[in-house]
Amino acid sequence: MRLSRLATLLLGSAALYACSSEDITNPEPPPNSAVRFINAVADTGAVDIRAIDQVEFSPYANSLNFRGGTEYFMTEAKSRQFRVFPTSLNIGVTSTVLLDATVDIPANGRYTLLLVGSARGGTLRFVLISDDAAPPPAGQISVRMVNTASGAVSGYLVNVVADPLPGSATFANVGSVSASPYVSRATGAAAVRVTDQGSATVNASVAGPTGPAALAGAFPAAGVSWAGTAFSVYYFPPGVAGSPQNAVSTPGAVWFVDRNPCDAPAVAGCATVNP
Repeated sequence: MRLSRLATLLLGSAALYACSSEDITNPEPPPNSAVRFINAVADTGAVDIRAIDQVEFSPYANSLNFRGGTEYFMTEAKSRQFRVFPTSLNIGVTSTVLLDATVDIPANGRYTLLLVGSARGGTLRFVLISDDAAPPPAGQISVRMVNTASGAVSGYLVNVVADPLPGSATFANVGSVSASPYVSRATGAAAVRVTDQGSATVNASVAGPTGPAALAGAFPAAGVSWAGTAFSVYYFPPGVAGSPQNAVSTPGAVWFVDRNPCDAPAVAGCATVNP
């Protein structure tokens, strides 16, 4: 009996050894990109967004409010299917599909899936926006503007929100649901003021985030005071009267981080940090 059991154990060990070099699953991830969601729908409440084609390598959003955004998620790059649902604790409400869309995600990039349109009008859609900002020049940050409103706007990059408008716009004639090119500027206080195209009336002003002081042994955080950071300043319309966004009565702008300081090579304070 003991010899028989020993033989069985030896045979099992041999079988494990035989398959160990041939049957191991390749751990390499599929072609992928970094993807985030931003909600620019002005006539409904918060939404949940899910990839329904697969669970792994998929971005998602929970209770994403108007003018809100998610972090970037590693996302498998291919044709992907997403659904948008109203956020609710009532299963009869939250199971309602507001949008079922297929989006082609290119590989090796950084992207925003911008949710736009009207929930009430049934015109929701995703707009894919590339966030592949080139590394800013040494000692500088990069900023661009993305317009989610229905008409063209202009943006002015100034030091503080109380500054008068310069003679010419930094981001001129940015069309509806489109992005301006990035511009570079030295680190330090920064703000963006937005007008309708051709108007001198300011619709929205917002200061850029400075970023906290770097902790010992840690990478610097994103901020207008940290070289290597790239931002998109999103301009949003007011909420639609009589909708869940009724209280959002004025246009607004929000700074979103597209690139962290240490995403760029040779940024001061990055190479010497041990992550």
